[in-house]
Amino acid sequence: MSAMDSPTPVLCIVAPGSGYGKTKLIEGVVSRLLQSGVKCCVLKHSAHEFDPAGKDTSRFRAAGAIGSAIMTDAGPASFFVQKSSLESCLSFLEGLGPDIILCEGFKNSKLPKIVILRETVEFGLLRSLENVAAVLYDGEAPESIECPLLDSEDAVVAFILSNFLARRVEK
Repeated sequence: MSAMDSPTPVLCIVAPGSGYGKTKLIEGVVSRLLQSGVKCCVLKHSAHEFDPAGKDTSRFRAAGAIGSAIMTDAGPASFFVQKSSLESCLSFLEGLGPDIILCEGFKNSKLPKIVILRETVEFGLLRSLENVAAVLYDGEAPESIECPLLDSEDAVVAFILSNFLARRVEK
């Protein structure tokens, strides 16, 4: 069984680019999931130059993630070397025993996604993504978006618990 088909839910949080607040949102979600007794890992994809010490990965661990990693095309990073596959990264993190793996980025994967949009963004991004689970939007939602709208870390956590972890939390 591949990591993409694994029993551990994997959810991507994506946006059209940098500066949309994905990292900060994931930090808050990880912290709130931990308060709910949920063990979480985070995998970040970075197309930019970054600190090999992994500033974002340490932020995720400080928020309560039991494991975190950066996957990049630019060079070696926390846990993984350049050009690692998404599947191998997820398999590694799954080995740590999380209840869920959150990914920052990976727009083109077939994994479920929470999409972060800003008022100024064209909505073509949604048409180009498969498996959109929810949309986080900071303005009035256009009628063409049929995904549930979320507006806070607490709402994202509630969405994750009810849609991805309902059976795990009941145990």
